[in-house]
Amino acid sequence: MDIAGKTAFVTGGGSGLGAATARALAQNGARVAIFDRDTDRGLAVASEIGGGFFACDIADEASATKAVAEAVAWGGAPTALINCAGIGTAARIVGRDGPMPLAAFE
Repeated sequence: MDIAGKTAFVTGGGSGLGAATARALAQNGARVAIFDRDTDRGLAVASEIGGGFFACDIADEASATKAVAEAVAWGGAPTALINCAGIGTAARIVGRDGPMPLAAFE
């Protein structure tokens, strides 16, 4: 798949798997928007790869909505969405319809 020139959004992009994914995407020519609640780490990775950083707590709907709007204004609509942010719950998701309630992530 040719991702050169495409926009990718990576949550949790300030460290770990998210940072590694952001670097790999950028090395292959993608325009990468990093979403993370750790501003220092997120900015460091974004600066390293020439991407954008958008402060975001993905467990907070207002924060996520604002960050996505800012990222779309920065790099256009995303072609790829990669979720590496470290939140989650032990619940069955296979075969589930509709969104998980935000309370499940708090």
